[in-house]
Amino acid sequence: MGSAERRDVNTTDPATVEDQADRVVVSFRSPETDPDEDDDWWAADSEWLQENMTEHTYRRYLRWAHAGPVSVGDEWEEFVNCGCANPEDVILRVEAVEGGTAIGSETTIEVIPRQAVVEGDVEEIENDAR
Repeated sequence: MGSAERRDVNTTDPATVEDQADRVVVSFRSPETDPDEDDDWWAADSEWLQENMTEHTYRRYLRWAHAGPVSVGDEWEEFVNCGCANPEDVILRVEAVEGGTAIGSETTIEVIPRQAVVEGDVEEIENDAR
């Protein structure tokens, strides 16, 4: 057997985090997509993926996996469960941090497509999410 690359596990309890942000906005994209270009976007159904990432359980997972200090531009390699043991790899990128400097148990996490950020459609998406 070969060795698999493992990332460090965050063991921080989100309830113990100080200076919790009120809101963190993260965008998602395919690992194969250039984060700053507006062409060659991934063909998967981003609305369906976004719906799965906005579920309470996924956002709870993000609060536990990334509890602690966070900065605009941070990127995380994650996956979204697409059912039938078919995960979809995504890169999550921190787009905004409001009202604090860290992700904690009370932080609201909003998920938007990275393509919307590049194309300047963020306000429209954020207004729809509220």
